Amino acid sequence: MNLLRLSIRQTYANIGMESRQGQFQMKSPQGELNVETTPAAMEVQRVPAELTIDSSKAWMALGKGNHLEWLQMVYSQMDQQFLMNVSRIVDEGNRLAQFTKSGNSIADIMAQRVQEKPSIEYNGTASNDNVRVQYTPVDLQMSWSLHQTNLNYSPQRPEVAYTPGGVDVYIRNQNSLKIWVSDYDLYG
Repeated sequence: MNLLRLSIRQTYANIGMESRQGQFQMKSPQGELNVETTPAAMEVQRVPAELTIDSSKAWMALGKGNHLEWLQMVYSQMDQQFLMNVSRIVDEGNRLAQFTKSGNSIADIMAQRVQEKPSIEYNGTASNDNVRVQYTPVDLQMSWSLHQTNLNYSPQRPEVAYTPGGVDVYIRNQNSLKIWVSDYDLYG
């Protein structure tokens, strides 16, 4: 069975554009600057500065300070250490008194004593305030004698030129519509 088929093909129009940028040219000649000045005079009278540094607390923090201060620091901790030792002896006695519990109380106490660290501080406290710096600044007496400065500037006008750009528009492809009829075989 032959049938007729209608075919339509359309093409769209294309517009082309070419543009040229405008050009801007500017020349700015340097102006002339004249400076006339005389230097200022300054007279200074001063008393030298004094710097005093006390690092005794820093040496104590390292454990190498004054021997008498070091002994006082260690001695001041003995009361607290005595109380801690008494409380530890009481705790260990209470643990030994409970001999009915399973385990070896004496071995546990000895293992704890071996791993124990002393609580007495033999070094001072580390701090950024351990070094004391005292600075007495310089006593300055200054006197100035000012002078004038004369500035003369003569500017130059800038030279400006502008070339305008342009746009060219044209049709690259025209639109079209094509229609035709062709045979169409349904079983072919």
